[in-house]
Amino acid sequence: MYDITAIGGAMRDIIFYTEEGLLLNNPKDPLCEKVIAFESGAKIYIKEVYFEIGGGAVNSGVGLSKLGLKTAVVVKVGQDREGDALIKETKKQGVDVHFVQRDKKISTGFSFILTLLKKRAHTIFTYHGASDYLQFPSQTSHLLSTRWLYLSSLGCLDWPAVFDKIFEFKVRNKTLLAWNPSNIHLKAGYKKLSKYLKLTDVFILNEDEARELVLSEKKETGSFVIRRLLREIRQMGVKIPAITVGAKGAYAYDGLRICYQKEMPAKVINTTGAGDAFSSGFIASLIYKPSDIQRALHWGVANSTSVIKKIGAQRGLLNKKQICSC
Repeated sequence: MYDITAIGGAMRDIIFYTEEGLLLNNPKDPLCEKVIAFESGAKIYIKEVYFEIGGGAVNSGVGLSKLGLKTAVVVKVGQDREGDALIKETKKQGVDVHFVQRDKKISTGFSFILTLLKKRAHTIFTYHGASDYLQFPSQTSHLLSTRWLYLSSLGCLDWPAVFDKIFEFKVRNKTLLAWNPSNIHLKAGYKKLSKYLKLTDVFILNEDEARELVLSEKKETGSFVIRRLLREIRQMGVKIPAITVGAKGAYAYDGLRICYQKEMPAKVINTTGAGDAFSSGFIASLIYKPSDIQRALHWGVANSTSVIKKIGAQRGLLNKKQICSC
């Protein structure tokens, strides 16, 4: 019996820094308020580069394991050197890799994470590779015994069919489920997501994503404050929605109260994996203490704050003793 099983992306992260490029305001688009720009045709000098393992499910799985939970991942990688390395490193971090799938034809996915050194802003170029063909086959569902499921960056091409099987497993086994949606899910809109939202126990997304989801249902213009977004999403059927607001902290709502956790002081080195770190801290706290969403927010923000102080998505992840002392 696992405490939690993370399902979703697994890939190689290639993180590179440059002192070139501009961070520009884009006020005309509320869903894309800032953009990174480079001179067309220019050759951009890279100052530093790092190679890490990543992907939402792997990052979150490692984070949950470090917080003392028995964790497994359901991910798909290529039958290649990168896939071998990813499995080896994930297992080394205490995560069960028994359910990792291998693809003989499609290579392991990777991300190029471009970061502006002076602005500490980044943009991620992602090739999903084998992750696009992840399945939740009957063999997995028959063998898997878990208290929680966590869906992270599950952007496979046939995601509705995969979701149907996962949510059927959730209902049949009375498993709790947390979900951090990817762009492909949000672009589908509320109508297509509604049957899944009604079965979701914890739903974690950022402010822009929350606004996009609510607007896909309301079909209206205008601003949506965080408290309204939380209430709207909970009305969709989610038991506990949580919304991160970048450097300002995070909010959550359990139907009784809306809680807020402010940011923690940090010298930002890299923001890659901050969302995955928040999710693993938030969910782990709820597994240990289900009724305390304020503590869950504290754990989430503490974990993400620690991650952004170091290179990569996993080096700064906290263990249970460290997060309890924050």
